[in-house]
Amino acid sequence: MESIQPDPPLGLTRTDSHLYSWNDGTAPVTGLPSVTTVIRVLDKSGPLVGWAKRETAACAVRNLDVLLRMREAGGDAAAVNWLKQIPDYQRDTAADIGSRVHRLVEQLATGTEPEVTDEEAPFVAAYRGFLSAYRPRFLAVEEMVVSLRHGYGGTLDAIAVIGGARWLLDVKTGTGVYAETALQLAAYAAADFIGRPGDPRRYRLPRVTRFGVVHVRPEGARLVEFHVDRGTRAAFLEARRLYGWQTGPGRSVMGGPVPVGEGNVAA
Repeated sequence: MESIQPDPPLGLTRTDSHLYSWNDGTAPVTGLPSVTTVIRVLDKSGPLVGWAKRETAACAVRNLDVLLRMREAGGDAAAVNWLKQIPDYQRDTAADIGSRVHRLVEQLATGTEPEVTDEEAPFVAAYRGFLSAYRPRFLAVEEMVVSLRHGYGGTLDAIAVIGGARWLLDVKTGTGVYAETALQLAAYAAADFIGRPGDPRRYRLPRVTRFGVVHVRPEGARLVEFHVDRGTRAAFLEARRLYGWQTGPGRSVMGGPVPVGEGNVAA
């Protein structure tokens, strides 16, 4: 007997695995991938491979004595296995500080004074510098959006008025700012509406005219403008289509080995 799946909670909700669901009490829609999940179909392995090489090499140089002791105690494999974990550790550490800084800047944008650790303090000071320099008036902060038409959800960082223009802003804390963020901004701007947990209402998404990244680093923050147009939105939708293929038909396109002598294969 087939089990009946319960309807998702009312309103727009998101799981820990970043799948979005919309339920207004009529026809629930579930399993919508996040904008950032969709963008992961892009091949960014080139820069990442170079970064991983640099991090591993730098760690090896800094810890030569540790590696020698590992090698003496457990052989080459022990030292190699330890070094292999360095890029993952660095990535996860950067992701952790990025998530924490996002929560703190959200509090600042909504007028709440956050509690800050020593590690977070330089990022928060940099973001305060952005607020002082650009004086944004926030219209939306950390709002979930959804496109039922194209099948995705997401959480935008902010929409703010700066210098008389409405900006859609994304906060980044990594070492660099990358072109594919334009796809992320385009997807948020093209969403159908803002939704909130427990609320079946569809809230209008403010129309924006400019797009940018607030790049927050310990040494300071800068506002980087991105140019987003119909072509950018079309490129994101192509990525969404590719994601659908990867998670659907792409999983079953490859068959097993063909026995010799079958069909046109020579015996």
